[in-house]
Amino acid sequence: MKVKDVMIKSVIYLELPSTRDRLLEVLKEYKISAVPVLKNGKLVGIVTIKDILKKIEENQLALLMTENPVTVKPNDSIKKVVEIFLKNPFRRLPVVEKDKLVGFLTVRDLIKKIAEMNIDKPVRDYMCDKVVCVWYGMPLNVCGEVMRLSGSELCPVLDDNAKLVGLVDENIMLNESLIEEFIEKTQYSSSSDVDDEWSWEGTRDYVTKFFEVSVLRLPKEPVKNFMKKSAHVYPQTSVSKCAKEMIKNDIDHIPVLDHTDRICGIVKDKSLIKVLHEI
Repeated sequence: MKVKDVMIKSVIYLELPSTRDRLLEVLKEYKISAVPVLKNGKLVGIVTIKDILKKIEENQLALLMTENPVTVKPNDSIKKVVEIFLKNPFRRLPVVEKDKLVGFLTVRDLIKKIAEMNIDKPVRDYMCDKVVCVWYGMPLNVCGEVMRLSGSELCPVLDDNAKLVGLVDENIMLNESLIEEFIEKTQYSSSSDVDDEWSWEGTRDYVTKFFEVSVLRLPKEPVKNFMKKSAHVYPQTSVSKCAKEMIKNDIDHIPVLDHTDRICGIVKDKSLIKVLHEI
């Protein structure tokens, strides 16, 4: 299997010169979290929602983007793509041929491909047994803090009987409108000599800041008012069926239940794509 068999061919992109405001418009309009950046038709960078928070006072796209991103070619093997994703924190790759952007490939695209295949390996071989769960009565802002401190992108939600009743992920916590509020507040504050809770200088890790800002703005209503419907698989569930459940429920991680329907692990998408390197 090659990159050209899985990649998205119709790519949303931005061209230099452009601005942060235009970037936010595109991300919101197309409901995406990253775009490649071109100059004179040539790929020169990639920019994500989180890049905005690295340089919160910067408005020029050229200074927000990550230059010279890792790329792949249409005829590269999917095994090569899997190796790149497993060795790096990013989740997307521009596809380039003769310096021209011809496609885009994400971890989610690989999960979709796995869902289309008939891979009957059990997910127990790809699950992690370290899972951070939250109670359905927990205030959402406290849940956000738990996720921030644990580095969890998704948490199963348990009821009073410790049964799985829902899921909460970072997409519930974080959104473009929140970033816009943060930008406006930070720019306003930067004109003052007085530091406040929105101050940019106190935090080194932009992912941490992403959650810290969110927690400041999250409501104190219980998680059960915001959670997604529950989804799960079992240790013996096939890899392809697991991938289908992830796509169906629009999640990148999915809880694993044992024979008594208690949570025994979680399958992360980056763990699941390892199967493409093995077949």
